Formats: sequence, C-alpha cells, structure tokens
Amino acid sequence: MKRLNIDLPKAELEKEEKYLQDVSERIQEDIIENTSKKQKVTEFIVEYRRNQIDEYRPDEDKVIDYFDHERFVQEEAYRAVDKRLNELQELSSSPYFGKVGFSEGDVSDEFYVGKYSLIDEDGAEPLVVDWRAPISSLFYKGSLGEASYEAPIGKIDVDITLRRQFMIRDGLLKGVFDSESDVKDEILMEVLSSKAGSRLKDIIMTIQEEQDSIIRDKREGVVVVNGVAGSGKTTIALHRTAYLLYNYRKMLEHKVLILGPNNIFMDYIGHVLPSLGEEGANQDTFNDLAMKLLEIDDSAVFSGEDFTEAILGGDEELIADTRRKRGMAFKNELEALIADVESGYYRARDISYLGHEIITAEGWEKLLTKDFGTLPYFRRGLRLKRLILGRMREARDEKRHEIDAKYKSLRQALSSEDEINELDHARMTEIRALVATFAEKRGEFSDLSRHDALEIYRRLMTFDFLTQEDLAPMLYMTNRLKGIKLPFEVKHIVLDEAQEHSPFHFLALKEITGCSSFTVVGDTNQMLLEGDSVMNDLGFCFNDIRYYHLEKSYRSTQEIMEYANRFASDRRIVPLVRNGRPVDERTCESLEAAADEITGILTTFKDIDLGTTAILTRDMETARRLYSLIKGRVGIKLIDTEDAFLTGSTYIMPSYYARGLEFDAVVVVSEKAEEDKQDLVMYIMATRALHALASIKLS
Repeated sequence: MKRLNIDLPKAELEKEEKYLQDVSERIQEDIIENTSKKQKVTEFIVEYRRNQIDEYRPDEDKVIDYFDHERFVQEEAYRAVDKRLNELQELSSSPYFGKVGFSEGDVSDEFYVGKYSLIDEDGAEPLVVDWRAPISSLFYKGSLGEASYEAPIGKIDVDITLRRQFMIRDGLLKGVFDSESDVKDEILMEVLSSKAGSRLKDIIMTIQEEQDSIIRDKREGVVVVNGVAGSGKTTIALHRTAYLLYNYRKMLEHKVLILGPNNIFMDYIGHVLPSLGEEGANQDTFNDLAMKLLEIDDSAVFSGEDFTEAILGGDEELIADTRRKRGMAFKNELEALIADVESGYYRARDISYLGHEIITAEGWEKLLTKDFGTLPYFRRGLRLKRLILGRMREARDEKRHEIDAKYKSLRQALSSEDEINELDHARMTEIRALVATFAEKRGEFSDLSRHDALEIYRRLMTFDFLTQEDLAPMLYMTNRLKGIKLPFEVKHIVLDEAQEHSPFHFLALKEITGCSSFTVVGDTNQMLLEGDSVMNDLGFCFNDIRYYHLEKSYRSTQEIMEYANRFASDRRIVPLVRNGRPVDERTCESLEAAADEITGILTTFKDIDLGTTAILTRDMETARRLYSLIKGRVGIKLIDTEDAFLTGSTYIMPSYYARGLEFDAVVVVSEKAEEDKQDLVMYIMATRALHALASIKLS
C-alpha cells in the first residue's frame, strides 16, 4: 500500500513510533506466553486421551460416558488460548488504528483503539482498547469538543481534545494524522479505493458516526435500518452483532440468529463475525429455516430462482398472489381462518364408555377453549385425547377388576382341571372383548390426533402448490395451531435484505423465538416487486422501534452513483465524493455482439488491475446464454444456483443473486433498460460496482 501523509511534529511522531514499538514488543511477549500455555494444555489433553485409550477395556461392564470436569476445563482453556493467539497474530500486524485524547473535569487522559484489547504486563492498564468497548465510541464521534459515552455506571461527559488516525501494516507505521471524522479523510479513501475481494470485510477503521450510533444502539427493542445501496447496512448489522456479543456475552453467545436472502449472500458475509473474533451466531436463510421447521421439502415449494424469474417475467397471477400475502389484509384472512379452526375443528361430543360418562360435549368445549386455552390448538386436542383416554382406562381397569373378581370366585367352586381350563378360556375371551371395546371407542375421537396444517392453509392458497410467499404465513399459522420449537435458544435476531418481508416474517419469528430484540436492515429501493414495505412500519408487531434512514453511499464512485440514480425511486443516493472512471455505456444489436464487447471490457478491467468482476443480467436465461458465448474466451464462473460459492474473480449471474454483494467492476447487460426511467433491477445491478461500471443495452 502507498505511504500516507505523516503530518505530526517530529517529537510527536517519535513518541508515536516509540509507543508502537512498545506495544509490538508486548504483543510478541503475549504470543510467546500464550504459545507456551497452548503447548501445556495440548500436552495435558493428549496425555489424558492416551491414558483413556490405554485404560479402556471393551469387555468391562462400566459406564465410561460421564462428565469429566477436568477435561472440560482444559479443553475450554485450549479454545480460549487458541482464540487469543489468533487475535494477537492480527494485532502484531496492526495493533491499533486510532487514538483519542479527552478531558473529564480536571483530569486528562488518552487511549488507543484497536480490533482487540491489549493489557500491559502488570495487567492494570490497557495499551489498546477494543473498538467495541463503550469508551471507544469517542473515536467515532464526528468532531472534537463536548461528547459523552455510556459506561456501566451511566453517562460520562467528556471533552474530546484529540482524534488521531493511524495506518499500520506489518507492524510499521504507514500513516498518521489528526483529524475530525470527515468522510473525505485519507484513510477512509484509501480503504474505499481498495479491492473488494470475494468476502465482505469489516470496517472498524472507518466506521462513520451515523453508522456507529446504530451499532451501539441499545440491545432491547428493534433497530430498523433502511439504507441505500452502499450505505453499509449489512456491515452495520454484523458489527452491531459483534458489539452486542462483546457487551452481552453471557446473555447472547450462541443465541443470535442471522437470516439472509440466499446462501450466496450468507457465504459472502460469513467471514465478517469470525474476523471480528465472534463465532457465537446461528446463520441461515429464512426460507431454509421455515422449510426445516415446517418439515417441508424444498422441492415442494415454488421458490428461489423459479419464483423470482416468474416475478421479473411479469406473471400477473403470481404477482397478485404475492402482493396479497405481503399485505396486512391477508393477516386478517389468516386470523379469521385460525379463529374458525379453533371454534370447531374438533367437533364437541359426548363420550360414554362401559356405562360411564367420560366427557360431555359441554365439558369437551370448556376444556378446549378455557382450561387448555393457553396451549396451541392442536396441542389442546392431544391433551384432551390423553384426558379422555385416561378416564377410559380407569373405567376399563374397573371392569377388568370386576372380571377378575368374578372368575376368581367361580374358580373356587371348581375342582377338575378341564373345568378350570374352560373357565380360564372364558375369562380371556371376556378380557379380549374388553380390549376390543376400548380400541373401538378410541377410534371415535381419533380426530383429536389430526393436525394437518397444510390441509387447513390450503383454504387460503391461490394455487395448488406452495410458493415461497406462503412459507412465512404458514409458519405463523402452524405455530399458532401446533407450536414450533427451535433447536436452539434465540435472544437476538438479525434480518438482512428485509425490504420485501411480509408481516408474517416478523410475527412468526417473534412468536416462535419469544424474542423482541431485532436488527432489521434493507433497502426499499431494491424491491424486485415494488410497493410499500412493512419493514418501515413494524408497529403491528413491536412496541420499542428505532428507525434509521441512511442516504449516503460509501461503496461506489460518484460517476457510478449518478448513473444508478437515473433508475432509483424517490430516495436518491448521496454519493461519497470519490471520483473514478466514467460509466462505459454501449449498445449492441444482439447477445452475440454483446459477448464480443464484454470480452474486450474484461480485458480492459484486467489491464488496469481491477479485482472481482461480475456480469449481471436481468434473468437466468440471459445469463446462461451469455455464459455459453463467453466461457471459451475468458475464465468465468456461472452463478446459476443460490448454493454456489464465489470462488475465482469473474462471475456471471442474474440480478437477484447479486443483491447485497459488491464487486470491483460490473458489466450490466439489459434488454429493457431505459435511461431516466425508474427501473429497480437496473438500480440493483449498477450499485454492485465499486470502481468501474459498463452498461450494455440490447436494442
């Protein structure tokens, strides 16, 4: 990387270089110390396991699967030391990136901010403070002067007197200067001008004040971020997750659920939390999670690529059904259906058995609607069935006792073996008849075991098959009627690309998990099916909601953003003032001609050393046709399934797989693009580019 300006006085610069040297030495000492700890723990575990193998006897009659506290402690110690070593290795290259000087009353102090904390050899003073610590928020404030931060003891007012930024690589000071948090600063521009790579990166060096306020917002309640393309909403959500895990570890570790739109996206963001030192989150797509909980095979649902292609292709019936399922009016339809089921799905009736009144219709109704009323409806049916069976068993056992007593009395009057055998046969015949009556009567209320949610939901289906838009409402309904339990506990939920979620996505997740702590991010400009987004009005589901709107983009050059704004809705992007190449606009008469143009464009991108490049089309058919024309000329990977991985550097994919992703360069191929006309697909495709954009229109 280039060497940035170093504009400090000589004495101050020498002081900073000396501090960097001292910190680097401390890091090396910690690496040696933790390496020794790791070796000792490893030796203990290896020796322990060797002894277990030596002492094990396969023919011994003893329990060998038990909780061994000592082994557990040592293995936990190994994991902790190994994690710390990884952190120290990162710190050895770049120990910190910021410094804040401040005064609190008559007392002045300063601290350095880094990715992870570092303590001096006495264990008393921090040499580097973790960026997630409350006091580190001072580094991300927009200016010098009066400020405050939230400490465990409450709000602390301070006066920021210094905000210094560093660029340290391989342990060497590459740049240092004092500044207020101006988005035009050199470090931010240096980072934004770098290559994208195949995975989303952390932004701890360049978090802006508006982003930091979201990241550090309180844990309770719901944070909703509606941000334009490139505003960093996904990165904010992941950094907020890391912040919450750091500050509420005992409460949240392994209890955070992150849900994204598809598996390409989940793989793309999957490295961010581990890069921030956090592993304690469950990640999935909403559709995959819903199908697992509903026990539905994905082949039974019209979803993914097929669903999106039909929407983009203008399937009017599917579009109308999708709009219906996303509206609040459909919630009323579904609530009415649930109420109808709960009022008569199991017909109340009198049950008598062996002359005993097992239950009356009135008692049946009371149990279902009142006594068991806190349970999901289908569970009420199962509970009622168990109650009826219990009462029947009592009547049956009473009758069985009578039979046994009768034959015992008769047996006493008999003396010959033949007569006794005949009597025993008669007794068994009567008992078998009793068992048969029990089984027969049981069949009269077997419907209490019937709970086919799909059969019920079919009353509201437009088609004779499920679409992906049915998954959320069906999940909500099934939970209400049957009850659904996740295999893990959830205390915080992150929903990404949530702009097209229906009310049922939020309702189902809230009710299944019992969780009301959410981070919701999306961009209403990127709705493939235009309309109002419930993401911006969640009062139907939550009480404590904080809305954030981000209009500033840090992703693309000004030229790319101005081009993308031609196709945006009313919410225009405010681009960062970072200039680059002009957008290369071309027109081709055929896809074959476009393939020739693209080959030349890709060569140009390679010559100027751009990194990842994506060719984006409106639909899968065009992507596949174009791939067949180009693949023999350049190295390129077709992304034609949401389970694909972004390996390599050049890809071709339909627009909807690119949402949430970014590339150094993008080639947009469109048959329908019209300049200065709202076109959200063009907006999505254009805003994927960081440094270079080419647009090919097929005439």
